Amino acid sequence: MSNNAFGINLLSLTLELLQFIGSPFETKTKKLNQAKLFDLYRYSNKNRMLFLYLETLKEKGSLSHLNRIYEKEKARQQETLKAISMVSKVLSDSNIDHAVFKTVRPYKFTTVDIDVLIFGCKSIYLKATNSMLKAGYKMLVEGPESTTLSDPKTSLGVDLYNDVAVSYVSYMDKATLLDFAADVKLPNGDCVRALKPEADLAAIIAHSVIKEQMYTLSEYYTFIHYLTQMNLSNFLQIVKQNKISIATKIHASITGYLHQIAHCSVPNKLQQILSLLGEEKFELPSLLQENFKTPHKYHILTVARSLLELSGRKDAQESIARQLLNMINPVFAREFLQRFSNHITRETY
Repeated sequence: MSNNAFGINLLSLTLELLQFIGSPFETKTKKLNQAKLFDLYRYSNKNRMLFLYLETLKEKGSLSHLNRIYEKEKARQQETLKAISMVSKVLSDSNIDHAVFKTVRPYKFTTVDIDVLIFGCKSIYLKATNSMLKAGYKMLVEGPESTTLSDPKTSLGVDLYNDVAVSYVSYMDKATLLDFAADVKLPNGDCVRALKPEADLAAIIAHSVIKEQMYTLSEYYTFIHYLTQMNLSNFLQIVKQNKISIATKIHASITGYLHQIAHCSVPNKLQQILSLLGEEKFELPSLLQENFKTPHKYHILTVARSLLELSGRKDAQESIARQLLNMINPVFAREFLQRFSNHITRETY
């Protein structure tokens, strides 16, 4: 599959960024066009992978005028890792079974919030919230299935999840993730309770398609780096159990396509996923039309098809019913629809 066959404009910022940063499956990278230094800085920030871009610049001796920003992001990374460690420690000290998820990435990262899944019943989730409050975290927002707190030492938000859900709608069955919680070592040497790569990737994909309805390059790099670490059969098991095959096919197809365009290859394990689940090309024409611009917003039909498949799970059916029941409340409905309106018009998250 040649790039020229699609009439691709190789000045695409997406392709320039992918070819500069490279891939764990390809040794060749391209030199940075210094004229694009700040354009790619803004673009990587919009795609939630700024620190990876800055780290690559640092490694290749190309930081130039971005050195001060790099030092600031490096300090922020260390602060982030300490904050993640502290959250997990507070919960572990309270004997609460949990896993940090959608937060720790398999590349150099920073984040604006820490997501933590609380296993067990609602009373354990409430105990977890109380433990965090006693430890000095401040309550910000309470949602139907999650609570947002503020870290007392940083500006980071901490989201505790009773269920992996958007509003009331559950998009992952947390019971299927319990066996994939493990002690994971962070880049600073600290250990936290987190999801193994195959479970974390499945949650990130579902989150991307169903909740955020947007594909970012942070997810591209998460996908391709997790490929080198994860157990493929376990990943496919989680995908099928949670009925997120459509979301996974779409996400994997975009990831494989971008890797093909940038590096003229598709990683073998990613090709296996596409062969076993089936390739999904529905989103590719609009991605091409926009010259691979990211973040890429999924078509409403993609989200609808993913939700329809999701509704095949009994617990998801029950959560959808709770959502519809609560929509009768005019206050809840107005707030939900306002958030939804803002959600679909934003350019990134």
